[in-house]
Amino acid sequence: MTVRIKLCGVRTVEDALLCAAEGADEIGVIFAPRSKRRVSVAEAKAIRDALPARLPLVGVFLDAPLEQVLRVAREVGLQAAQLHGAWPAETADLPLYAALQVTDESSLQPRPGAARILLDGPAGGSGKSFAWTLAEKARKLGPPLFIGGGLTPDNVAQAIAAARPSGVDVASGIENAQGYKDPARVRAFVEATRRASFK
Repeated sequence: MTVRIKLCGVRTVEDALLCAAEGADEIGVIFAPRSKRRVSVAEAKAIRDALPARLPLVGVFLDAPLEQVLRVAREVGLQAAQLHGAWPAETADLPLYAALQVTDESSLQPRPGAARILLDGPAGGSGKSFAWTLAEKARKLGPPLFIGGGLTPDNVAQAIAAARPSGVDVASGIENAQGYKDPARVRAFVEATRRASFK
């Protein structure tokens, strides 16, 4: 089993290139208005332009209308959009990933048309985790399952063993005190995930 790695909350070209060099399978940029990791469309476009074309850039949105999501995706060149909060009734030609803020089993609600389900902590961007064993119950939702929320280089192997996800998603767990990506933590997270993938 190869677990995909999405390194999220990237705010600068320098951090994006660091994450790419250390082996990220995907990079995430956040457009949610209240997030301390929020980037502008121009900043996200600079990140997209600097990254290898093969490396997907995923935009993260909170309660954003689908029209806005698709407009930003076109301007930036996103390969997918991860939606927290409201889920659109309409379909899109862009892959849409549904993020569920997990508190208990009742949080595991279907998202019709989702290309991926992310089980996240109870509050997005908080660095708090959920009960990883709930991932087994979430498999009935259908799409590939990623986990996030409170992951670090120290606990990601344990999380993978408990949840058996298709991928992992991390932001705060690979940052320094200033909120930028820490090279040693990025490297340690990727290495721990790769080791756990083959157990």
